[in-house]
Amino acid sequence: MFKKSFLAVAAATAITTCAFAQDKATIGLIQIDLSNPFHLGEVEGAKEAARRAGFELVITSGEGDVTKQIQAMENLINQGVDAISINFIDSAAFGPTMAKASAAGIPVICLHSKIEGCAATLGFDERYTGKIVGEYAVELLKQRYNGEVKGEVANLQGLLGQGLNTDRSGGFTDVMAAYPGVKVVAQEPTSWDPTKAVSITENWMTAYANLDLIYGNSDSLTVPAAGVIERSGKQEQVMLVSVDGTEPGLNAVKSGVMKSTVLLAPQYSGFWKAYFPFLVATKADDRKEVLIQGVLVTGDNVDAALKLASDQVSAMQNFPFEKPLAEIVAGY
Repeated sequence: MFKKSFLAVAAATAITTCAFAQDKATIGLIQIDLSNPFHLGEVEGAKEAARRAGFELVITSGEGDVTKQIQAMENLINQGVDAISINFIDSAAFGPTMAKASAAGIPVICLHSKIEGCAATLGFDERYTGKIVGEYAVELLKQRYNGEVKGEVANLQGLLGQGLNTDRSGGFTDVMAAYPGVKVVAQEPTSWDPTKAVSITENWMTAYANLDLIYGNSDSLTVPAAGVIERSGKQEQVMLVSVDGTEPGLNAVKSGVMKSTVLLAPQYSGFWKAYFPFLVATKADDRKEVLIQGVLVTGDNVDAALKLASDQVSAMQNFPFEKPLAEIVAGY
């Protein structure tokens, strides 16, 4: 759910949106890249927000390069957009550019990271995400060891220095730390690169002969890791838990290749990464922080999650993006 009375704010903004639609505000959305399937899904959701609320949307990215991302942001500042929404590659590199945006009077909505100069932040409640994955991992280990919580686990991380990655891993390791019998044998960054995830997992298959479970910080890492585990013949030994709820991730849960993922719904996320900056730019929403809570998906509820994921794409124009994600899932 969203913090700070999401439903009340949504109801209020639904009334004001039509009035602001005539102003044709321009919102800039800067992604890390436009190759990751999750980021591409977000773009589609952002486009729907622009269509629904009637604002102009400019989409760009850093193509995985922080220098290019800084240039992309400076280009938007020079264009005089009404707000900028950015998922930083390296937030520490943006001090001067944030100052330029401030001088130009352009609010910056920081995605997944918070630095000086953010008008507001929006992201997933990543500590919560890591926590619910950790709690489910504990249940899996308990089942394996007849009620005793023990074993060896590893974590495929994303991009070091990114707040999203830090909290997504931290929520998980916080839970693991409560069980002395559980050992986190490895945590390695991939920079969200599936090729790196494959290479790291290959190394782990030989380095940690007794590995019980891998937590991947994104389906884009965990699904490729599953292929490595299958090729090594250890699919019955090494359990996989993940985050994102992309179509490949949900299908992996459906087939039993992965034990779980966390539904973050890229189109849903992208809708808010454009819509909330629009509300900030038009002064329809004064919240300083919006956090989206994901929903744990296991074999028990994966069919509902797959239907929701399909509807986000096939019935996008009627999808209830304004509601909290858990409430939408419960409706299925």
